[in-house]
Amino acid sequence: MRFVPVVFRQRRLRPQHAVIVLGAVLVLAYGASTFLSLRHAYQQTLRDATATLESMARSAETGTSHLLFEIDATLLGVDRMLGTVLSGMQWEDPAVETLLRQFDEQKLAITELLILDDKGREVNRSHSAPGRARNYADSALFTAHRSGGPSNLFIGSPERSNVNGDWSIMLSRPLIRDNVVCGVIAAEVPIATFGELFNALVTTSATRVSLMLDDGILIASEPDQQQAIGRVPKFASAVLAAVAEGPAGLLEVSADEEGDGRLRSFRSVPGRPLIVTVSRERADMLRQWDEEWTASVAAFALFACTAATLVGLVLCALKRQQLAAARLRQGEARLRRQTSLLQSTLENIGEGLSVFDSQGRLVARNSRFCELLDLPPDLAASAPLRDILALQAIRGDFGDDDSEAEIAGRLERFYRDVPTVKERVTPAGRILQIRRRAMPDGAVVSVYSDITDIKSSERKLIQARSQAEIANRSKSDFLANMSHELRTPLNAIIGFSEIISHELFGPMSNQKYLEYMKDIHNSSLHLLSIINDVLDMSKIEAGKLELSKEVLNIQNVIADVIRMMNERAESRGIELIAQPFDAKADIWADERAMKQIFLNLLSNAIKFSKAGGKVYVRGVADQPTLAVVEFEDHGIGMDEEEQERALQPFGQAKPVTTRNYGGTGLGLPITKGLVEAHGGKLTITSRPGCGTIVRVILPMESKAMQATA
Repeated sequence: MRFVPVVFRQRRLRPQHAVIVLGAVLVLAYGASTFLSLRHAYQQTLRDATATLESMARSAETGTSHLLFEIDATLLGVDRMLGTVLSGMQWEDPAVETLLRQFDEQKLAITELLILDDKGREVNRSHSAPGRARNYADSALFTAHRSGGPSNLFIGSPERSNVNGDWSIMLSRPLIRDNVVCGVIAAEVPIATFGELFNALVTTSATRVSLMLDDGILIASEPDQQQAIGRVPKFASAVLAAVAEGPAGLLEVSADEEGDGRLRSFRSVPGRPLIVTVSRERADMLRQWDEEWTASVAAFALFACTAATLVGLVLCALKRQQLAAARLRQGEARLRRQTSLLQSTLENIGEGLSVFDSQGRLVARNSRFCELLDLPPDLAASAPLRDILALQAIRGDFGDDDSEAEIAGRLERFYRDVPTVKERVTPAGRILQIRRRAMPDGAVVSVYSDITDIKSSERKLIQARSQAEIANRSKSDFLANMSHELRTPLNAIIGFSEIISHELFGPMSNQKYLEYMKDIHNSSLHLLSIINDVLDMSKIEAGKLELSKEVLNIQNVIADVIRMMNERAESRGIELIAQPFDAKADIWADERAMKQIFLNLLSNAIKFSKAGGKVYVRGVADQPTLAVVEFEDHGIGMDEEEQERALQPFGQAKPVTTRNYGGTGLGLPITKGLVEAHGGKLTITSRPGCGTIVRVILPMESKAMQATA
């Protein structure tokens, strides 16, 4: 058999674990102490409450026995008086009634004394009244003494009094003459008598004293429970079962039996068929202990929180200490990595780099620095700046001037002229851009970039731009000349075609020729309009647009434009709606240019609107220095890309626009150029299928402009 050695790894207890264990032990010890103290207080509270209940039950039993003894003595006294002093009198005699009244008045606990004959008929009472005599032959207070029944005191069940209707009980004794029961003497005792007796014992509303018969019927209760008198309460069965085992004891009644948990002490009244019980709610008995329990739990919670806080603070301190140590180790490792990365970065960047300290010593450099300045690759890291300049001067990098003076001047400027950016041509023909900047400790960092190719590209770009500008000027001159050359014959064609179409020199015999001549006239006008637009666009691009500015009432200009375009709008069933400015709005502008701007915009709004639609021209002057004119239609609309294209010369929002609506694509660019020439701004807000709002923003006429005008 092969044995495999088992190695147990010894684990060192971490400081955090030790602190947590110590804190947990302290909290558990305090909690155990608190629990034991509360448990002892709980048991002591129950013992004290039990002793109090037993004492109260004993007092109630003693008081009840004493009260019954007095009543029994009264009944025996009446019996003795009837057998001695009034032995020769009939029980119906008024003297007997007087005797009964005297005994009744001596005992406040008795409401009525009455005498029954051997047939159970009432023959006399302490407070007689006509018609009140009853027959008690079937009553328990009579039948209990008949045919050799007990000669002791009989206690009946509670019943309503015939005198005042209150609850009372009947106590009776037999009248025996010559060993023969010849009648019964009875006393009516109000239940309130027992209530007054028990009231002196009750100290709290949660304490209850009850008196019941040995068959469970409740006689009296304090606090008073009128609805329960004469009935068997829920707890009676448990009490009777306990009495069967002993005359006195303690019983705990559950919440299901009486509605709340109670402790009940019971005692049998000696020689009487009565049981006295005293009960108290468990919650009332434990109220003080509950307060102590709450305070103890709060104290324990406070202690636990304090201990947890202290443990947390210690753990945080330990954690911070460990984190600081870990960060220190990580920082050292990171510094090593960053140093290596920095050196690798310096070696692989396209620029040369050098750092000279305030004493003129080289503290950092990369190989590109040596390559661009043609220095030895093994240049020492601490080489003096003077030695490097001397090497370059001897080589002739600085020309044929005095090398010592050149070196001294360059040393002075090296630290003085920072930050600086300059260019230098090396003997090899390279163009270097040198950027120098001072560092906080007095050192100077220099970056050397080879910009030979960049300079070559710049020269080519400048040449290309110059050629483009020349070509643009040539184009503008060509367009201007061509526009002039084209307009001269066009004007002649327009004039002659207009004369012929109007038949100024006589009618034409063939109407077809007249229609052709009108087409020639309209086509010539259209071509002239295109040539004018091209010429205007050329002037705007060349910056040669001449404006004749004056103070204009912008509302009058808008009204003229609407009047001019009204016929075209009506031909398509489009309604022009003008919403003028609220107040007078004057601008400093060229009237012809303003009309051209508004005509172009209103013409576009009508052209791109749906037949039967509406076009709005509104003036807005919500700012004192600006006048805003809006042209709104609900036509085809444009997206952002189409808007940008529409503002370019010869651009159309959509290729299909040219086929469907015509136009050269110069209207909006010319309008935008004219607005900007007046110092204004043109904006477009549009959505495809929803329409377009073109907004012209112009500066209001100022006092200075008006004075100049």
